[in-house]
Amino acid sequence: MATNSRPGSSILRGNFRTGVFEVRELIALSALLVVGFLFKAIPLLQYPRVGADPFLHYKYSMALLYGKLSVPVEAGSSGSTVDLYYPPLFHLISLGFFLAFPNVDPFAVMKILASAFSAFEAVPIFLVAKRVSGSNAGALLASYSLLATRSDYEMLAWGGYANIAGLFFAACLVYVVITDKAILSAFFSAALAFTHHLSTILIIAVLVPYFSILIWRRRAIPRSLIGLFVGAVIAYVAFYQFALLSIFDYYTKYSPVYNQSLYVTPYIVDQVGPLLLLSAVFALVFTYKHGGWQFIRDKKILLIWAVVPVLLAYAYLFGVQWHGVRWIHFIPQPLAVLIGISLSYLDKRRMILILLSLLFTIQLFLVVQAYHLDILKNLVQ
Repeated sequence: MATNSRPGSSILRGNFRTGVFEVRELIALSALLVVGFLFKAIPLLQYPRVGADPFLHYKYSMALLYGKLSVPVEAGSSGSTVDLYYPPLFHLISLGFFLAFPNVDPFAVMKILASAFSAFEAVPIFLVAKRVSGSNAGALLASYSLLATRSDYEMLAWGGYANIAGLFFAACLVYVVITDKAILSAFFSAALAFTHHLSTILIIAVLVPYFSILIWRRRAIPRSLIGLFVGAVIAYVAFYQFALLSIFDYYTKYSPVYNQSLYVTPYIVDQVGPLLLLSAVFALVFTYKHGGWQFIRDKKILLIWAVVPVLLAYAYLFGVQWHGVRWIHFIPQPLAVLIGISLSYLDKRRMILILLSLLFTIQLFLVVQAYHLDILKNLVQ
């Protein structure tokens, strides 16, 4: 992906940054990882099991121990039971820790793993924002804004552990596609497909138009696309050729049907948050104003990444009946990146950076407070 190269831009200044400054950014990013992990893990560890999903994740992990890729689950509110396949990577990692630490509560193991995956989302978000903008400060703010967003906390509160891992691998995949790394693209595409099927659908919806535009413009096949194809073939042969029909059948027959017009927009405001939404809109307008059409050409994958989950969430407007609110959890990542990128266009961005950091800090404390309440609400004794 091309990057901003106007005279005086932060990416040019970034070429002359000292090693000490880079170390400071590394320390700041490490602090974000530690804080994010502690804020998310400690409240969960106070209770034996939170939400109903962790027990299902445990069943999948134990099924793998006996060579099974599916477990019987209750099919929505129908009262019937179906064998449902689930991508096994998170459960395989969990199983490894269960076996390595047999005296540790398996639900505690899953809480720690999920909180770690959630905290580590900051790394690919930082790398994407840094790669596109060249701004260390902007990349750090992008990661921080994601930490202060409610979405991941809410998923942890009801036990959406594999979803969290899927978000991490999706962000990693966007970064390796931007950097056009074939081997890493194969690795992360396979890892994503083996972790979460909705995340896989989301990233396919992002990358298909992106690579279509890229190939049309360059008249060449990017190396990362070859890697993606290899990873996809591995995932299909090893898992989806057995599981695809079962997964499709389950979600088409048993997805909840409700008036989504009453839920989608309020849920976006709740999970993404007004601060991230408004900041992202400002960032998009400001960056386009300073970058013009070059902004569109250089950052098309980020724009597609931001638009696709919104379209999927509002697909009910086009007659599509599915659990639309599930796609809302994919919205914060690209918006956080756009915020970080916008700061690279500001020659005197320190005060704006400080102001946004303070605002997201206030939001972080509000989110953590709400997190405790969500855990109590979803507590399963």
